[in-house]
Amino acid sequence: MVDEAALTSLDPREVATRLSSLPDRAMRAARLAAWLEQSEAGDAAWLLDVLATAGRSGGPPFFVGLLAAVDMLGADRLGYTTRVAIHAAASARGLDACKELLFVVDAPVDERAAAPRALTPGTRPLTLGERKSLARSWRRDVLQRLLVDPHPDVVALLLANPHLTEDDALRIATARRSSAAVLGLLLRSPRWSASPRVRLALVRNPRLPLALALQLVGLLNAVELLELSRDARLPLPLRVAMERRVRPGM
Repeated sequence: MVDEAALTSLDPREVATRLSSLPDRAMRAARLAAWLEQSEAGDAAWLLDVLATAGRSGGPPFFVGLLAAVDMLGADRLGYTTRVAIHAAASARGLDACKELLFVVDAPVDERAAAPRALTPGTRPLTLGERKSLARSWRRDVLQRLLVDPHPDVVALLLANPHLTEDDALRIATARRSSAAVLGLLLRSPRWSASPRVRLALVRNPRLPLALALQLVGLLNAVELLELSRDARLPLPLRVAMERRVRPGM
């Protein structure tokens, strides 16, 4: 078990190593938030910038540390006042990777997504509650029809369903009809955010908010970063963030 009192500074390697020793992602996110809340804003900004910049290229500890930071911010574990202070410190020090990581957006749920909808044309429209119940099913035909469901509650249950496959998750990640709220669920999914194919699909999906796409940059490897940085279809700020990691010092 990690001894919180033994953490005397926010040394990035020490923090990343300690986080990687914890057994699950939720615990890592909570522990990182606790450390940041107790630290000076400048030190916290530097830590997050290193985690976001090193990311996958920094090896397992840094990769795990960045995942913890993404989970922490996605679950809103870091207090608003602390986040604002860290962002100000990052701006003052020119820590762009930290600012990109901290910029979190809310993805509102379209009220129409809760309206009854039929699984197949010509059949009775199902309520949101009925669709949520079916999302726990083991039947492949039912699960595949629910992949296009617009409501995040249905998709959240699908992503947690052990019968869902990586190809199923990819269909959600690549669908141009997937909402920002649904794509955000994939980004925060412990199972599917670990898939390189899903991460690439999310980055390429124009429906993914830029703030969430920027959080994914550090989780890509060097080959993926180089390829995507040349993709003119991606937003310029996203390509700049990738080029900054491909060509340090840019």
